[in-house]
Amino acid sequence: MRLALFGSIAAFIVACAASDDVTTSSSSVGPGSGGSPTATSSGAGELGGFGIGGGTDPCAGGGRPSPECDCQDLSFVIDTQQACSISVLDGFELDGEGFITVQSQQHRVFAIDRWGSGHIIGWCDSTTLPELLGAFDVLGYLGQVDNPRIASFGDMFLCQPGALPTNLPVEIEYQGEDLPAMYQGNAAALAADWDVLIFCGFRIPWTYGWAAEIADFVTVHGKGFLASMEYEGVAMAQDFTNMSAITSPSGIVFNPLNLPWAPASTNVELDCVPDVPPPPK
Repeated sequence: MRLALFGSIAAFIVACAASDDVTTSSSSVGPGSGGSPTATSSGAGELGGFGIGGGTDPCAGGGRPSPECDCQDLSFVIDTQQACSISVLDGFELDGEGFITVQSQQHRVFAIDRWGSGHIIGWCDSTTLPELLGAFDVLGYLGQVDNPRIASFGDMFLCQPGALPTNLPVEIEYQGEDLPAMYQGNAAALAADWDVLIFCGFRIPWTYGWAAEIADFVTVHGKGFLASMEYEGVAMAQDFTNMSAITSPSGIVFNPLNLPWAPASTNVELDCVPDVPPPPK
């Protein structure tokens, strides 16, 4: 893996195996619950290093995929603003992750992984969500089909195309602060209508949790979910709790932090990420 960094305040870096965030969480959620659990550790603190995945599947989540995997390299540049952080629960590893560095400490702000039959991305800076979508084919990765059908919901400013001068692509169909009630208890209907869900889980009333439906949407129906959060202050304690209730079965947990606006130009080069587009034939 090749990595070049520019700037001194924050750095965004990615590795194919999970490294511990400085605020790593523990939970009873573990292997078998979703995400990419493995029986071995990638070596906490070895930033950018590769671990060894468990089991006999050469493309199993966690660790560097073997040459038999259908994977491609990623290379992109992104700057962050104020952000929260992401932890990975014990027993899980990621296909890729990204950190910013604040006062010599690394904080994970990006997570990418397979989850059951589908795919998940966690992102901690919704202000730069459009930059993330433009950094690589995020929507193609999540949808795994040509021209995926994409819905967004949640915060009306940062998840609604057109709400701000620079915002999400217009082909994304905003559903409102909440998904329509017809999808409650009906992940099959959700999957029949959409290939990708983008959720900005803050500044909303949380009238319904969606954890079960989104888990089935991804793990059973093979769809994609992008969980996007903001820094503590814009996102409140209930937002972090409720979003983590959705993502924790995949091993991803959002931490209530307010990491300072610390832009840095970082050239990220990531080797062999499984299921990166073009979509499977």
